Amino acid sequence: MRLRFRLTAIALSGLLTACAGGSQRTPAASDSGIDIAGIIIRNSLGYPVADVMVQVPATGRFAGCGNIWPRTECKTSFPAIDYRKNGLLVTWSEHGEAKATDEFIVETPAWSKPGDSLWLEVVIYSAGLAGARLVQP
Repeated sequence: MRLRFRLTAIALSGLLTACAGGSQRTPAASDSGIDIAGIIIRNSLGYPVADVMVQVPATGRFAGCGNIWPRTECKTSFPAIDYRKNGLLVTWSEHGEAKATDEFIVETPAWSKPGDSLWLEVVIYSAGLAGARLVQP
């Protein structure tokens, strides 16, 4: 119980810092000209997911939600940050079992242009599977 409380507290602190927190290391990739101003995490499953974290290993930035009920979402905005096409990793728990994606890069949409401010939409769309894309707010 104490471990679950700690994990929830960590996830909530990630939500409050919402990608603006973390390390100040220099990103490995160049600026895409696009800004990220928020994150949406959707649970398309028929059951809740817990401890959802979106991490950018190259920068140490992260955002997350403690619990997301079936077919609902969690979202938050934050001061815009440059999108540098660094890889990201999504981790979460289904029925108490840890799940994770491999690290992947979210490409900028063909319709986007430098100066656009977009949101990162992460979707847990099937048991053990998640993906992400950039969307207009």
